[in-house]
Amino acid sequence: MKKILFILVLMILGCSEKTENIGSSPVENSVERVSYKEFLNQIKSKTEAEKRKYFLRYINYDIPEYWQGTPWSFGGTTRNPQSGTIACGYFVTNILSDFGIKIERVYLAQQPSSVMIKKLCTEIKYFNKREDLENYILSKPQNTVYIVGLDFHTGFITRENRDTYFIHSNYIQNKGVVKEKTESSKALNASKTYMIGTLKY
Repeated sequence: MKKILFILVLMILGCSEKTENIGSSPVENSVERVSYKEFLNQIKSKTEAEKRKYFLRYINYDIPEYWQGTPWSFGGTTRNPQSGTIACGYFVTNILSDFGIKIERVYLAQQPSSVMIKKLCTEIKYFNKREDLENYILSKPQNTVYIVGLDFHTGFITRENRDTYFIHSNYIQNKGVVKEKTESSKALNASKTYMIGTLKY
């Protein structure tokens, strides 16, 4: 009986130690983020092949990491995250320009989103129903970046596996740059029309 109790105590202590070690410490997990300027310089140093592989990560992860919370305003044009304000069209064109894509950044930012999508995208589609847009995205290849135009708004849609995200400068309550699931996006769900194009790099 004593042996059984001793073994049980050892097992409990062993489990406790393992539980404390699950995952890395905050110090091990924290990676110091470089300045946005340095981040863009790192992109410039990549080859075209490296940039093609990196493009989804750039839009889907790194841009939200830097830009999330930068406030929206109708006339916002800032080139620097967390400084000033950014309108939805300028958010899209600034991000693409920062990646090194040669575009008419200011002109396209000031046009209806349909002009930008026709200029920058392939496989352009129009939908009047929200569920048709979602079904279309899920029918396409995974790990894809799109530009979507709404009634009065624009942004990126990304698809990674079966998860779809809307990355945009959100005008609702001047919330600014967000990455949100498409299914719960108020801006996306409020629109009556949708134009979407595949963004090729």
